[in-house]
Amino acid sequence: MMMGEMSQGQREMQSLVRAANATARAQGSMEPVTLVANDGTEIIIDRRAAMVSGTIKSMLAGPAEYSESLQNTIKFPEISPQVLEKVVQYFYYKMRYTNHPGHLPEFKIEPELALELLMAANYLDT
Repeated sequence: MMMGEMSQGQREMQSLVRAANATARAQGSMEPVTLVANDGTEIIIDRRAAMVSGTIKSMLAGPAEYSESLQNTIKFPEISPQVLEKVVQYFYYKMRYTNHPGHLPEFKIEPELALELLMAANYLDT
């Protein structure tokens, strides 16, 4: 697969993220949080999905002196947009399948993202 091409699994996960956000917006229950990658790319997700991360949860639910809790925007100067997108996909995967009975679908990770994703997951406490 060439760089920039998406696998079927990636397309399915992006579809899952879009559908979850659309459902939350339609129900009026979406509290948006903006995650900003190192190149300025912004990804808007539901606050509930963001709270999968222990680090983000601390920033958003912590004392009001955290600017992130006031602005609902979190910048990640060390995380690329590709890795941040995969992290967001995992947040929604985790939300959907936590306490899910039965077989869980595989969460696919592209080998070229594995090391950066591991470092991001460690920092984000996911």
